[in-house]
Amino acid sequence: MSGWNTIDSDAGLFTELVEKLGVKGVELNDVYSLDPESLAALAPVYGVIFLFKWRQHDQGQLPAGGVYDTDYQNHNIFFAQQTIQDACATIAVLNCLMNRPEIDLGNDLTDFKMFTTGFDSEMTGDTISNSELIRTVHNSFSVPNSLIIDEMSRPQGDGDLYHFVAYTPINGHIYELDGLRPYPIKHRECSGVDEFVHLIPEVIQQRIAQFGNELRFSMLAISDNRLEKAKRIGDHVGLEHEIVKRDQWRKENMLRRHEHTGLVIELLKNIIAEKSDAEFEAWLDQGRKPA
Repeated sequence: MSGWNTIDSDAGLFTELVEKLGVKGVELNDVYSLDPESLAALAPVYGVIFLFKWRQHDQGQLPAGGVYDTDYQNHNIFFAQQTIQDACATIAVLNCLMNRPEIDLGNDLTDFKMFTTGFDSEMTGDTISNSELIRTVHNSFSVPNSLIIDEMSRPQGDGDLYHFVAYTPINGHIYELDGLRPYPIKHRECSGVDEFVHLIPEVIQQRIAQFGNELRFSMLAISDNRLEKAKRIGDHVGLEHEIVKRDQWRKENMLRRHEHTGLVIELLKNIIAEKSDAEFEAWLDQGRKPA
């Protein structure tokens, strides 16, 4: 089986990823402040993707306030387990998008969702892992020679491993969709996306509290395509901002697809060749000094 690359937690990357999968009218944006006002500025927010440092012993306890929904299939909830390492980012995004009826998934993902209807979470995860389309799009955001063939389905040990989970409102509750869990996790009641932005900060704060002194987290919000929205309402200032943002995303994603190690090595070789040993040591000493 072909492997899956590790990809960055980046709004521009995920936005292009879902667009390449055929999803229409949405984008992802970084959330820098975990408060309702910050999320409301991005409304409507269909879900959030939460990134945290994975710890093996956490899998033995449920997040605060959550319960497993073991009957999720009868509740028409799409849920895929992560059955291959390094796929968790894309699985988290898909777990969210597939449960949002107001989002146009495009032909390929709509067909995929119909095909997996009735599958349990492990079989759905296997189907994602074996999807040539999804894997190819996922892997297109990193250098080809960084691809690693996976020999294990889940992280082993703690280490510096990071994991993505999705939160989205479904059937009157906030659900946590974690591909390393056997079932979706049902949290507090929530009437829909309008109320979601006001309630999800507390749910995630409770989740963060379980990590003790750990401070390394990030969050992305799935919202409407803001470029299209600015065009639609005639917001010229907003349109200019979104054009600049998209251009920056495009440049960053292009850089991710190139291996720069060789270039750096050749540049260093040229620098070393042009300097004597004493000059090179002096140059290194200068670089070690605080700015």
